[in-house]
Amino acid sequence: MHKGEKNMKKARYKAVVIVIIILFLAAVFVYFRPLRMSDLVNDEQEILLTQISMGVQNGETYMDSESYNDLTKEQEQSIINLFQQYTYRRTLSTFLISDGALSETGDQLIDIFMYEGSELVCSVIVSNTGSISVNDRPYVLENPSRFIEELLQIVE
Repeated sequence: MHKGEKNMKKARYKAVVIVIIILFLAAVFVYFRPLRMSDLVNDEQEILLTQISMGVQNGETYMDSESYNDLTKEQEQSIINLFQQYTYRRTLSTFLISDGALSETGDQLIDIFMYEGSELVCSVIVSNTGSISVNDRPYVLENPSRFIEELLQIVE
């Protein structure tokens, strides 16, 4: 084998390695890109919400919940508009875990269910810690407390 042929093989090998690295980085970039919450809901769906607050008071644990099942069309449209303002991200757990368990629940949860007719088409559970579950897959939401606060202002 000539020296020129060896150098050519090395150059091809390096090029293949560089292309593989670039493809891997592109895949990681695409996988972790922000996802729009507005893609989860549309104005054809009925939206049901449950707020859950939990904690410890005077040494006793408590859990309070309140359901918002009779939202007006205006409230549902306001929720859709709110969803348009937020994004969420995949995590490594999104790829590895499919049971929808939240890694941190915090002291406040909002369960959001979207129905078309009697069929559940999407479920979103938002924790004030930033952990969210979308259709039983874990993700991360930035500014979760603000999202929850704005959502509750719409429905209360």
